[in-house]
Order: sequence, then C-alpha cells, then structure tokens
Amino acid sequence: MTGMLASVRSNWTRSKWITLVAWVAVGLVLLALPQQFPSFRVEQFCAWMALAVGACGLNLLTGYNGQISVGHGALYGVGAYTTAILITKAHWPMLAAAVAAAVVSFIFGVVIGLPALRIKGLYLALVTLAVATLFPLVIEQFPQLTGGSGGLAITSPRLYRGALRDKPIIFEPPTSALAEDQWKYYIFLAVTVVCFVLTRNLVRSRMGRSLVAIRDNEVAAEVSGVPVATVKILTFGISSGLAGIGGAMFALNNARVSPSSFTIVTSIYFLVAVVTGGAASIVGPAIGAVLYGVFIDVVSPELPERLKPASPVLLGVLLIVLMLTAPGGIVGIFRTMQGRLAARRLRSVSDNPPDAAASAVT
Repeated sequence: MTGMLASVRSNWTRSKWITLVAWVAVGLVLLALPQQFPSFRVEQFCAWMALAVGACGLNLLTGYNGQISVGHGALYGVGAYTTAILITKAHWPMLAAAVAAAVVSFIFGVVIGLPALRIKGLYLALVTLAVATLFPLVIEQFPQLTGGSGGLAITSPRLYRGALRDKPIIFEPPTSALAEDQWKYYIFLAVTVVCFVLTRNLVRSRMGRSLVAIRDNEVAAEVSGVPVATVKILTFGISSGLAGIGGAMFALNNARVSPSSFTIVTSIYFLVAVVTGGAASIVGPAIGAVLYGVFIDVVSPELPERLKPASPVLLGVLLIVLMLTAPGGIVGIFRTMQGRLAARRLRSVSDNPPDAAASAVT
C-alpha cells in the first residue's frame, strides 16, 4: 500500500513538472510570435487577445455561474466607446481610458444584471439579447459624441510641424529594437495574462466556489449561506468589466470604433470562443478565441472564392461537429485524456504493486 501511494505521488509530481514545462514553452512561443510574423498578422494576434479577454468575462458568467448572456457584445462595445470617447474628446491617456472603460462596463453590467435576481435561463438570455440588439441603435442616436453610424476615429493631440494636431493613436515603443505593432502586442499580451490570472484566482477563491454552487443548485447554495443575490450581481459586473477591457483593447488596436462592430454577431463570437475552447475552464476562452481567429483570419481567406461567402456556414458546421464529438470543447478533450491516462496508471500500479514486486525479488 505504501508503495502504491508513493507511485501515485510520484506520478502527480511528474504531472506537475510536465505542466510547468508546457506553460514555460507556451510563454516562450508567445513572446517570440511578433518577431516571426509580419505586421498585419501581429495586428490580428492583438485582435484575438481582445476577443479572448471578452470571452473570459463571458465564461466567468456563463461557464462558472450558469447565467446565460447573449449581450456581451454590447458590453464589449461599451468598453470600446468609453475608451474612444475619453481619448478623442477628453484627451485621456490610453491606460487611464482603458481602466475607465472597465469601470463603466462594470457599472453597466451591474445594472443589466439586476433582472438576474428574478429571472434566469432563457428569459435572462432574452433580456441580454435585447441589450445587444439595441446597443448599435443607441450609439447612432448621439452622432456628436459617438460619430453616429459612420463611427469614431480615435485620435490624440501630437506635435506635428510645430503645432498640436489630432493624429491617430500610436503605441510608441520604448526602444528602436521594437516596432510599433510588436510593442502593442506585448502590452496586449501583458493585459491578457493579468486578466486570465485574476480570473483564475477569483475562481479558486471562496467567491469562486460560491459561483459554482449557485450554478449547480441555487436553492442549496442559498440554504448553505451563500449570498446568492450579491454573488450574481458581482459576477455580472466583473464579467462585464472584463468585456469592457476587451473592448478597450479592440478600440486601441483598430484606432476606430463603429456600431457595426458591436452587433449581436459579436456576442455570438464570444459564445463560439467559450464553447469551442471549453466552458468552466480558465484557458478555454483563450483557446477558443485563437481557433476562431485562425479560422476567420487564416483559413477563410485561403478558401476558394466560391466558398468564401459560406465561411459562417462552415464555421457553424465545424462547431456542431465539435459539440457532438467533444461537448466539453478542446479543454474537455484534454481533461478526458488526462483522466484516462491517470486511470490507466492507477490500474497498472494496483495490478503490479511495488511492494509485491520487491518481495518477489527478495
């Protein structure tokens, strides 16, 4: 028995080391990416990271807390427009505008999440769907502030030929060894990592356990002393704040915002990223965002001309096939494989215990 426990402990330690090495390898690849690809591709990587942060927020709400939202595209837009307006109209620094975008989106999320105290499931999804549908229409009603249907270019005053002029925003690298797109990539990567690490810490905290308890059985969670109303509202707010940060990244990456970028389709993109990568997993939304980005930006342009208009249909078919073969997404496949390998090792140890082998030798 002692030998069996020692073997299990050894396997667990080996698994931890393998995980650590894998993460180090992933980190090195991410750091090297902008040095290996042209500028337009690095811009696409930045867009994927913005989508990943927004999907991370939706995953916290839907995957861990069980509240269905189809309106995160609107909250993404709130963050983008807050950033654009504060930089262009009020001349705020980019970092301050992005922080303000997270705060404003958090407040909007709390307000939108109030109906979640009384309704849930499909009814809550319909409320958030209405928000996503109305957002572009509301934006168009204030053309002086938002640019209306034509959109709003994000500019900042810069010295040009001896005078201050409004110019498109740029990410000035601290050293000439980095190009502008590379510096922007590293900033976005740092923000994305921080968002995912904070989400991981939240999920593993007491509040995170409350999220899962509410998702699994709301009545039992309330009887156990979980403040259901408070947790629901806070989750909606934090999830919206993450979507706002993603929206700020989207706005800064494109240096322009328009209502057409934040339709109901954007909310569907978030759902695709969460479901494809794996709901109720930390890294799932990032994997899903990368897979979606690869399909849209890499695979789709290479399709024959007659198939390009059918790209959304092909994406839908691939999503259906994935859900039929792997309901837990990519992370679900990995977890299943891990479980099978662990069970196989445990069976092998129990069939050939080290103590028995040692006694047979002696």
